[in-house]
Amino acid sequence: MATRLKYYGISFFEVEAQGRKILIDPCVTANRLCPIRVEDIGQADIILVTHGAKDHMGDAIEIQKKTGATIVCDPAVKIHAIRNGVSETKVISVLWGDQIRIGEVHVQAVECRHISFLASGDTYLSGLPLSFILCPEEGTRIYNVGDSALFSDMKLIGELYQPNIALVPVGGSPELTGGWAHLPPREASLCVQWVRPEVTIPTHFDPDSAEGDLFADRVGELAPATRVVLLKPGESFLFQARE
Repeated sequence: MATRLKYYGISFFEVEAQGRKILIDPCVTANRLCPIRVEDIGQADIILVTHGAKDHMGDAIEIQKKTGATIVCDPAVKIHAIRNGVSETKVISVLWGDQIRIGEVHVQAVECRHISFLASGDTYLSGLPLSFILCPEEGTRIYNVGDSALFSDMKLIGELYQPNIALVPVGGSPELTGGWAHLPPREASLCVQWVRPEVTIPTHFDPDSAEGDLFADRVGELAPATRVVLLKPGESFLFQARE
């Protein structure tokens, strides 16, 4: 069994395993790095949304309507999605600690130090930001950090769920992500040291900057057993779980 992760820039990943496709934070239209359009997405079974920011929630609602996927998100994003025409049966809201199963895919919501805040019509909604432990098939556990700041219980997340792969934000630019480095390379590498995944893939950064390389160098010092995979938008990584 193998899981393919395809990166589309900012924090947008497509995870494919056993014929199922899971999209994480599918920002397409507002993502200058993304090599595809919403019209190019033919299949999505699950859409994970970490929070309501436009560079994360992105085009999740339009993609759901196009594909019939199930959205997993916080309660504020759920309200916004239903207001915008998504069937209530196709949106699952979760809080930290919740574990759900959609078909053969397991999703665990874990703590995230951030905020989910978005405009919805003529009001604003604020909800609980999420990180996810995604298990797309047996033996593969992906820790999607989202936009979390560093906090010491990341160690506990590593101990409890033992992720093979960590998708970790490492920076940002004003034009691309609003300019906030929720986990700059130095702190992102400490997260990796605590979590101890087999593989880490940096996210939420400008590939024209030095942030990805700085992160890779620092992980090499702090967590030499972890392989750093730097993906350019449109590139894929195939992970083979150990038996």
